Amino acid sequence: MSAEPLHAVIVGGGMTGLAAAFHLQRRLGDQGMAPRLALLESEPRLGGKIRTSTRDGFLIEHGPDSFVASKPGTYQLVRDLGLEDELVRNHTGQAFIARGDRLYPIPAGTMMGIPVRLGPLLRSPLLSPAGKLRVALDLFARGGDIDGDQPAGDFFRRRLGNQIVDRLIEPLLSGIYAGDVNRYSLQALFPRIHQRGRNQRSLIRAMGDLYDHAKPAPAGQSRGQFLTFRTGLQALTARLEQRLTACAILKGSPAKAIRRQGGHYRLELEDGRSLDAHAIVLAVPDAAAAELLPAARNTIPPLLPTLSTSVANVVMAFPQGITGPSLDGTGFVVPRGSGHAITACTWAHLKWPHVAPRGAALLRCYIGGAHDAQLVDASDAAIVDAVMADLRRITALRETPAFCQVTRWKHAMPQYAVGHLERLEQTRKAMAATFPGVFLAGASYGGVGLPDCIRQGEQAAHDLVDHLGQRNLLESREALHVD
Repeated sequence: MSAEPLHAVIVGGGMTGLAAAFHLQRRLGDQGMAPRLALLESEPRLGGKIRTSTRDGFLIEHGPDSFVASKPGTYQLVRDLGLEDELVRNHTGQAFIARGDRLYPIPAGTMMGIPVRLGPLLRSPLLSPAGKLRVALDLFARGGDIDGDQPAGDFFRRRLGNQIVDRLIEPLLSGIYAGDVNRYSLQALFPRIHQRGRNQRSLIRAMGDLYDHAKPAPAGQSRGQFLTFRTGLQALTARLEQRLTACAILKGSPAKAIRRQGGHYRLELEDGRSLDAHAIVLAVPDAAAAELLPAARNTIPPLLPTLSTSVANVVMAFPQGITGPSLDGTGFVVPRGSGHAITACTWAHLKWPHVAPRGAALLRCYIGGAHDAQLVDASDAAIVDAVMADLRRITALRETPAFCQVTRWKHAMPQYAVGHLERLEQTRKAMAATFPGVFLAGASYGGVGLPDCIRQGEQAAHDLVDHLGQRNLLESREALHVD
């Protein structure tokens, strides 16, 4: 690299880091700068958990398979990248929940198991009459039970009772966040519910105000809530990499340490090289960020420790399709303590018809999480056997898959414990005082979904450019050269 410090180095080439690099390049360019940026990724590929492959006509997602359509930041990024015409919206259908070895429809009018409308829940066989009565009592609740942060499970149990939490809310939230609803921060998981709960007596009424879109759409107007790309989510990360023309991308280059070097930072790499930069975005898990900042062990003890858990997904391909119960749906979730290894299953070929040849079936099953993470360490064969046994019991599946692919994500799902947002604010303040110009972003901090990661990357870019501007570090127009 040239001797002059870079504007910034982004550590981590997952979705957050790529979004940060893209928005940094754009904002610096808009200000007439020749961006001097570098993106470091320890793995030989970019994209983090986003990974798409194809086999025998099947499109396989090894990590996330879509993003929420209603969050505008992601859609705007897609438009900026010229990928709007490649978007595909999911097919809608009934989702189910397993009780024992049977599947029951998840009642309409619920959001992540939390009632928005009471009628469909009262008609559901998932709850007993006593359980339904306990939920209905929320309409007469006095509220006022939110004072600071608290476990989400405790809050929902007080408002709606144990039965709906154990049979509906917990399995749905665990399927999304792979965590323990009884320990997860209400403030971090449901900030809008946390805020509304202070001012509104009934949770059901508050949910109705927040989620009007959960009401049934007029006939013929049902639309899926999720989007992906015809060639898979990796289309997004591949296009981002292609557009980072003013950013040096160093793959297979693990960072070792960050040290203050006069008025800037020196980032040391494992291979002995080093980079000098005015500012840094740490788009890596918080444990990795702490390792890169040895000085923080004394000045910021500890650097926001966020517990994480491990998960795995198992993709199973059936070229001739599958038989069993005729279900017009998208998949099912499984409550903990059910005796099943599976935590959730998606009939991917029904939710996303483009991922499988006509007449074929593609299933995505999930295991692990806060309640059974040790299964992730089992062999591929043991995991597949456990998943197949569950599918045969729950869905009466008779066919054998032509192939299976197991993908493990170790310590990949952060668990935001009570007080997470307060600790995060304290950490950011300490970082600003001790390491000005070093910005934290990613799933450890502000959300695990693609829209959350993209939003954090964009915010980090915004804050970083403001930091450079305040210190008159935007004067250089010399282009970056890579040796």
